[in-house]
Amino acid sequence: MKRIILLIILTFTIKAIAQDGSDIKYVSVSDLDNSYVGKMAHLDFYNRSFGGLKFDNKKLTDIVTIELENKKIEFSEHRVDNGHNNWFSEQYLESTEFIDGSKIRISMCKIKEIKSDFIKVILFLEYRDKNGKLNSEKPNKIEYEFPKKILTEILVRN
Repeated sequence: MKRIILLIILTFTIKAIAQDGSDIKYVSVSDLDNSYVGKMAHLDFYNRSFGGLKFDNKKLTDIVTIELENKKIEFSEHRVDNGHNNWFSEQYLESTEFIDGSKIRISMCKIKEIKSDFIKVILFLEYRDKNGKLNSEKPNKIEYEFPKKILTEILVRN
């Protein structure tokens, strides 16, 4: 009996000590207003992403096409949010292919303007070679507009 009581106490104590973490606020597109202008964010496209869920060994991540330097480039969402530990720095978009020897990563964006049918942001770009080394010689910020209809929610850094 003492063992059972001890086990019960330990089980509840361990759970009480465990702590989740997050520095992300999830905002629905319909709740966006001018109070978010100037905030750092990640845009979640088409379907709500939740940690890049897998089903039948297929990654369920959304692909969005963005025009950079007069080229249409496909980007894949990279999400690491599991409901317990959700860190802003672990979320990004990355080009699905190498462009001029580099993968392009959009590490975050800054909300510049919110209108009824679009959101204007400043994209923060990183160019990485096949070994993941950062090339800092290329431009790292551009302005871009996305129609709200392709967004499902905004991940805002707290």
